[in-house]
Amino acid sequence: MNKTFATGVAALAAVVLFASPVVAQRGPRGGAAGGGQPGRTGAPGAAATSPLGTYVASLPLETLSAAESASIAYMREEEKLARDVYDVLWATWRVGAFARIAQAEQQHMDEVKLLVDRYGIEDPAATTKPGEFKDARLAALYASLVEKGKASVADALQVGATIEDVDLSDLKRELAAADNRDVKAVFQNLAKGSRNHLRAFSAQLAVNGSSYAAQYLSQAEVDAIVAAAHERRVVYDENGQALAGAAGTCTGAGRGGRGSGGRGGWGRGMGAGAGAGYGPGDGTGPNCPR
Repeated sequence: MNKTFATGVAALAAVVLFASPVVAQRGPRGGAAGGGQPGRTGAPGAAATSPLGTYVASLPLETLSAAESASIAYMREEEKLARDVYDVLWATWRVGAFARIAQAEQQHMDEVKLLVDRYGIEDPAATTKPGEFKDARLAALYASLVEKGKASVADALQVGATIEDVDLSDLKRELAAADNRDVKAVFQNLAKGSRNHLRAFSAQLAVNGSSYAAQYLSQAEVDAIVAAAHERRVVYDENGQALAGAAGTCTGAGRGGRGSGGRGGWGRGMGAGAGAGYGPGDGTGPNCPR
C-alpha cells in the first residue's frame, strides 16, 4: 500500500471510528456476526516474524531474574484479561471498538508469548479458557470488570479505559524493574498499544458526553496520553525509541464505515465514497504494530 495513502486512511479512520457516537456495529471482517469472539488475526508464529519479533530475536539471551520471569507470566495473563473482557463487551453491546481492540490484545498476548518461549517459562495462559486465570487477582478483576461493563455501553467504555489504565500502571512498574533488553522491548510496545487504546476509549467517552477519571496512573499522566497523537505504524526498542524501518506492512481488506454522507462500502480500509474503514487501512491489520 502507498505509504502516503495508508497514513491518510489511518488519520481519517481514527477520527471517524473512535470519535463518533457509539452505535452497534459489525466487527472486523472475518469476525463473529452472531455472537462469540471476533475473528483473530494474530498468532504466535506471526508475532515471531513481525518487526518486534525480529528485533527481539536479534537481542542477546540474558540471564532472567525471578522477578522478570514473574512479570512476564503476569503480563501474559493481564493481556488475556483485556482480550477476554473486550470479547464479552463486544458480544454484549456490538460496539466495534471492543472487537478491534480485542484483536489487538490477542497480538499483545502473542508478543508476550515470544518471551515465554524464549526463556522456557511456564505459560499461565496455555490451557485456560476465556475468563479463567491462574492469578487470583486477575480472576477477581475480570469478574468485577465484566459485571460493570454489562450494565450499559457507557459503563463498558469506562471499563475499557480502566483496563488500559491499570495495564499502563503495571507496565510502568515492570519497565522500571526489568533490565533484560528483550523484556523491556516487548513491554515498551505493550505500553504503546495501551496508550492507543486509552485514547480510543477516551474519545468515545468524550463524544458521548463523559470522560475517564484516572484510577491507577495519575490524572496528569492520563491527560497527557489522551492529548497526544495515536502512535501508529511504529515499533519501539527497549528504550522506547522508534526502530528505523520496522513499521511492517499492513495488508488485507477492511469494511467501510459510516460517514456523514451515508453508508460506506467494502474496500481496503476505506468505504466507497462515504465512510472510513475499520480494517487494515487504519493501521489495525494483521501485520501492523498496535
